[in-house]
Amino acid sequence: MKSFALQMIARVLLIFVISGCAAVGPDYLPPKISAPEQWRAELKAGLTLGSVDSERMASWWTTLNDPTLTGLIQRAVAGNLDLKEARSRVREARARRSISVAQQFPAIDATGSASSSRSSEDVGSGERRELYAAGFDATWELDVFGGIRRSVEAAQADFETSREDYRDIMVSLLAEVALNYVDVCTFQTRLDVAEKNLETQA
Repeated sequence: MKSFALQMIARVLLIFVISGCAAVGPDYLPPKISAPEQWRAELKAGLTLGSVDSERMASWWTTLNDPTLTGLIQRAVAGNLDLKEARSRVREARARRSISVAQQFPAIDATGSASSSRSSEDVGSGERRELYAAGFDATWELDVFGGIRRSVEAAQADFETSREDYRDIMVSLLAEVALNYVDVCTFQTRLDVAEKNLETQA
């Protein structure tokens, strides 16, 4: 009878161990989007497609050699509140990812304390006693059903999403600054032309 009970317990434990090999939920598969492979129009009029320098593209406004535009973009990046908020969301997502990854490893806790006491000379011997205590504890949660692995994957996805949101805000901000600067320069040029035309007609 005891051997039968032990066999049943062993079988149940074996079922739990085998079922623990399967992760919780299906793997994430990105949706299939039918998008054209080429987004830009064909190059014409002698234009050729050369190699793209990613570092130069990241600071494309410097190729215009306009210190005013460069200063405006630097001020916009330093003082834009939306960009600061997006940057803080990236830091928060990175910290949450680190917390999720840390759950895969054992947690170690150590404590220590010290106390000192002295008895009264009127009642006792007046001795001084010192007491020291130290403790050590370690815990580790086995990821049997894959819940921790899934939380790490979700935290990584959140981090990547917040990072791309930051880049999106950065691109939009730089584009708006450049467009507004070009508009101002255009209006100034038109105003100069109009004033010269007025002088010529006068």
